[in-house]
Amino acid sequence: MLFAGIALVISVSAANQKDDKIPVTAKVGFVAKFPSAQKAKWSIEKPGEFEVEYVLSGVESSALFDTKGNLLETETEIKESELPLAVKATIANDFVGYKLDEIEKATNSKGTISFEMEAAKGKEKLEISFDTTGKLVSKEPLKEAEVKD
Repeated sequence: MLFAGIALVISVSAANQKDDKIPVTAKVGFVAKFPSAQKAKWSIEKPGEFEVEYVLSGVESSALFDTKGNLLETETEIKESELPLAVKATIANDFVGYKLDEIEKATNSKGTISFEMEAAKGKEKLEISFDTTGKLVSKEPLKEAEVKD
């Protein structure tokens, strides 16, 4: 079964010219971790790190792999209602009037969970992230090219 999945990844990747720079080891790591994932689309995140966007059980997700095929991080799209109460409270207090979009639950290779999202109010567009206790971990302005539709 795993061999069939690997063969599928390699054959699908061969048809996509953009994937030719993605190491086979990263693709094999992906198939091993997410054998039932669909609609995989690869990109280079930065040198040595490769992101794959995919759908798993009807949910849009992404994963980051290194050149050896090690899983570095996963991100799963969630609804605002699925955020922990502590995160919702911080947003309600510190981001009044902001519209949230692209809300994701991120898990790194050590199992640490964070919540990342875009926040917009007027012309101000931010990427913000929180830990599970609601503490703001990062707040960065989004450039127009980074704004996701």
